[in-house]
Amino acid sequence: MSLPEQSKSLRGSLPPVATALIIGVCGGMLFKLIRMPLPWMLGPMFAVGMAGISGRRVGEIRGGRQAGQLVVGCALGLYFTPDVSRHILNFGGYILAAAFLAIAIGALGGVVLKRISGVTAVTAFFASVPGGASEMAVLAERAGARFDQVALAHSIRVLMTVSIIPISMTMTGAGGSELYTPSTALITAHGLVVLFILAVCSAWVFMKLNIPNAWLLGPLTASLLITISGDSLSAIPPVLSIAAQILIGCSLGSRLKPSLLSESRRLMMGVIASATFTLCLSMTMGLVIAALIGETVPTMILSTAPGGLSEMCITAKILRLGVPLVTAFQVTRLAIVVTCSLPVWRMLHGMGARIGRSGR
Repeated sequence: MSLPEQSKSLRGSLPPVATALIIGVCGGMLFKLIRMPLPWMLGPMFAVGMAGISGRRVGEIRGGRQAGQLVVGCALGLYFTPDVSRHILNFGGYILAAAFLAIAIGALGGVVLKRISGVTAVTAFFASVPGGASEMAVLAERAGARFDQVALAHSIRVLMTVSIIPISMTMTGAGGSELYTPSTALITAHGLVVLFILAVCSAWVFMKLNIPNAWLLGPLTASLLITISGDSLSAIPPVLSIAAQILIGCSLGSRLKPSLLSESRRLMMGVIASATFTLCLSMTMGLVIAALIGETVPTMILSTAPGGLSEMCITAKILRLGVPLVTAFQVTRLAIVVTCSLPVWRMLHGMGARIGRSGR
């Protein structure tokens, strides 16, 4: 057997998970080489995604996304020093307003999706409100929507947001803020072990309580509570941050399958149009809030962007754009969207039914 044939045979015998990881690391290295923003998340995402669409068997790394989120959650919590936390509390009203407006923006995006793709109103609503993909798909199924179409729409929305915003901000030279820095830069083995043990325990508790994004929010809460008390256990080693980004990027990319190419053209056009519409409205909201509170525009655009929670927070961390403020906005939005979307839909559906009866 020739060397090329042996290489091809070896690639064919690799498990899909190993294939995804190797392709993801290579994608990250390539993006790093060509100086792309967020290379260790966007590189794996695009590389694994393109491999999946082309038909190569790439599997999601079991527990990989959760491990990545755990590291990210611990790192984010280090920014919530007592002074920064008091500063963020001053913006509580804006944070809540942005979260509820996100539902309204999503509902408008649902109208766009319905008109272009022809999906049902309930599917269009849950496919456009910017919550977590898995959480919104579960809520959609309870309301009688198409689970698969909702999951697809949210995957594309997150992929678009994660791709567009970091690249746009890097091209415009978005800078960081000295106000938002981690509580410590010192890495200690003992402190890191204790922090990760507390993070895993917190994630387990959040899972038992059925709290969404438990592997991010649990560790974030544990790290935040330590930091806000004025203490710190350890900084997160850069190599772990890179590994976390690779795992999350591979997870995002593995959602893209060859079946995407055979999806209804109208559905795909509707999802892309709706995602673009909600992204533009969310960015506009960020611009307005930035002007009202005197925060930097890039920070507020990230705070209101309809991307994934961990992905937007990673972007803020890498670009040094108000990490705790972005985290506060994104976490609050996720909590309110997940808890309020179903009641809001039932209210809108009931109003529509009453209007329809009165118009007869």
